[in-house]
Amino acid sequence: MDRSCVSRFPARRVVLGLVTLGLAVAVGVAQSQKPGSQAGAAPAGNVENGRKAFIQHGCFSCHGFSAEGGAGPRLAQDPIPFQGFVQYVRRPKLTMPPFGTQVPDQELADIYAFVKSIPPSPDPKSIPLLNNP
Repeated sequence: MDRSCVSRFPARRVVLGLVTLGLAVAVGVAQSQKPGSQAGAAPAGNVENGRKAFIQHGCFSCHGFSAEGGAGPRLAQDPIPFQGFVQYVRRPKLTMPPFGTQVPDQELADIYAFVKSIPPSPDPKSIPLLNNP
């Protein structure tokens, strides 16, 4: 038996396995990027209910009434992805109190919709009073 064939066979198996794994990953990435199947996309939330829940749960006391920040970080205009938001509310890492399951998933979706609905701050150059010497 030719030893070179035997020694190359395991290498071929490894290469074939890596190619198969690479294809599986590529297919998985392509499927997760299809429209309508966004991984971690926020469920539909109600902005008005979110505003009420934001106040009811006391979020405003650290994040401000318009999620502009204060003792807590700014949330408005560009919040983290929904799944990260949910995980952080449930199990925060810093000084924010953990909410665990106190806030139902639908209320979190509503709060997230409220935060995303807040319009961006105007460009300071577009405010006449700030631009008059």
